[in-house]
Parts: sequence; structure tokens; C-alpha cells
Amino acid sequence: MTGKHKLPDVFSQHPQVMSGALVFKGTRIPAQTFFDHLDRGGTLEQFLEWYEGVTRAQLEAAQEIRLATAA
Repeated sequence: MTGKHKLPDVFSQHPQVMSGALVFKGTRIPAQTFFDHLDRGGTLEQFLEWYEGVTRAQLEAAQEIRLATAA
């Protein structure tokens, strides 16, 4: 993976957490929830307000990873 962020730094995945969905590290917030939010025109600020525990740095890294893997 290119860029300064690696998947294990931002996300975690365990079969006993959210049925094995990819979540933001240290939370139970699925990454897909964030990506769906962005796809529907949502902002980072809204997501931070609505979901306690996730950080701006995690969201920005998730966006960077998503863009790098979409290419």
C-alpha cells in the first residue's frame, strides 16, 4: 500500500466484533458506514459529531486509503 497510512493503523477486524466487519481501530464503527456516509454527500464533521470514538485522523486516513485502493 502506498501513502503514509496502513490498514492496521486505521482499521481492525475480528470475528467477534461487529460480525467480523472492518471497523475503525478502537471502535465498533464499521468503515463501510463512513464510506456510505461520504457517498451520500456527508462530511467528516457530521460523522465526527454523530459517531463518538472515531478521530479526524482516522477518517482522513480512511479517505486516503480508499483513494489509493480505488485506483
